[in-house]
Amino acid sequence: MSGHAVRPSAVALGTASLGIAAGLWIADHYVAAAAPWPVRLALWVTLALAMVALAAVLVFERRQARHIEERSAELEQLSGELYRANRAKAEFLGSVSHELRTPLSAIVGFVDLLRDGSYGELTPRQRGPVERIESSANHLRELVEQVLDLARMAAGRLEVHPEPIRLRPFIIDVVSEMEPLAAQRGLAFAITVPATLPRLVTDNGHLRRILVNLIGNAIKFTSSGTIGVRATHVGDADLARVTASTGRRPLLLAHTSWMAVQITDTGLGIAAADLDRIFEEFEQVNAGPRADSQRRGTGLGLAISRRLARLLDGDISVESVPGSGSVFTLWLPVDAGQVEGPSSFP
Repeated sequence: MSGHAVRPSAVALGTASLGIAAGLWIADHYVAAAAPWPVRLALWVTLALAMVALAAVLVFERRQARHIEERSAELEQLSGELYRANRAKAEFLGSVSHELRTPLSAIVGFVDLLRDGSYGELTPRQRGPVERIESSANHLRELVEQVLDLARMAAGRLEVHPEPIRLRPFIIDVVSEMEPLAAQRGLAFAITVPATLPRLVTDNGHLRRILVNLIGNAIKFTSSGTIGVRATHVGDADLARVTASTGRRPLLLAHTSWMAVQITDTGLGIAAADLDRIFEEFEQVNAGPRADSQRRGTGLGLAISRRLARLLDGDISVESVPGSGSVFTLWLPVDAGQVEGPSSFP
């Protein structure tokens, strides 16, 4: 609003003042002949007090309005600065990540050539360092990909390409990819995914990334035991019952039914106070010593996974008991036309 505009509140106060003055003048006119002078004096004192009160209110209101305008301008400026800073951060992360990805890919490629004997057979003494170089380069490349994903999400450039997916073969394929990592830690998988589950229509790449992150975390924080992967079809009534029992309802849009993919582990578990914090960017719980880079990571895996799940109109929820393990549940919407049978959830 410009400085020359007349505020509605000021008009109202001015109108009220004129009304009070007119009323008292009329009253004074009618009582002038019959009433003694103290009554007339009281009427005009009342008028003066009313005018002073209205003036005080008007001054206060104008000061408040000016203060609100100043605060609004400050907040608008801060909002613009935060937006520019966030955009600059995303552009910086994306640029640096792109610059890192090219030499990392070259390192991994040369390591593959060395391991395959393209430059001569490696001696047993040489194989160990080459394998460590490969492991470290692959780990760093994964971290760079996470930072790139975060930059794309911040810039709103991450697209969804839905396609029909049969969940059982898809999950078995992802688990097979993660089996060597689990075998290194002496862990076994327990897969419970019925072949009768309805098809999902979702983004293949994003779903794979979410499952790899969740299963990878389960392996990372489990020293012994079993990693469970279970999928069930959940209707709205079951969803309300299940989420009510956990007390942590996922953020889900309106759909008739859901696919719940659960990743369970027998690892360290997570304290109740940290169940929300683990989904924040760069946050780490039970990260271990700094030297253990494979376990520490960047603190981006769960943050990216939840963002991807919500991009697919789903969400990720978690239940955990410290010392007993955790259950991460990925919720994805099921197309009503793909439902072939009744839903079930224990």
